[in-house]
Amino acid sequence: VGDNMEDIMRLATSEAMLFKFGSGTGTDLSTIRSHRERLSGGGRPSGPLSFMRVYDQIAAVVKSGGKTRRAAKMQSLKVWHPDILEFIECKWKEEQKAHTLIASGKYEANFNGEAYSSILFQNANLSVRVTDEFMQTAEKGGKWATRMVTGSEQGQEYEAKWLLDRMAECAWQCGDPGVQYDTTI
Repeated sequence: VGDNMEDIMRLATSEAMLFKFGSGTGTDLSTIRSHRERLSGGGRPSGPLSFMRVYDQIAAVVKSGGKTRRAAKMQSLKVWHPDILEFIECKWKEEQKAHTLIASGKYEANFNGEAYSSILFQNANLSVRVTDEFMQTAEKGGKWATRMVTGSEQGQEYEAKWLLDRMAECAWQCGDPGVQYDTTI
């Protein structure tokens, strides 16, 4: 998807129509600027996670093929993106809300119940696109630097092993994110 409002909303329309006729979609959102970057007018972009909310709600309301089954949707973000940690943790954090609602005793403990339908990011499978370089850095034990989508400015640094462990921990807790190998498969 292009890093402009027209392309971002065009994707929403395309996905809705594909879901309507029973197909699934997969989108890499790494081209969308981080919420940490600047817009040319001086403001800050919304970042990919804010648009993931929009796409998630479209998938929730447009049943696949007009049936009751949910849309098949995958979203990925490359491991160098400045918003990678938020992406890794977003579904896990939302599921913590569902657990709290269920623990209150007012909501059923099932995935089709109101607790899960009231939280975000439940209509997509999320995957982090990792590179050989990232995996080698994690294996050796070193820092992994993210980089801004526009320009050459470096973003946040993480211990690569910690970031990989965070992916595994969140996946263990809620099934996401998965891992896609962006270079060697």
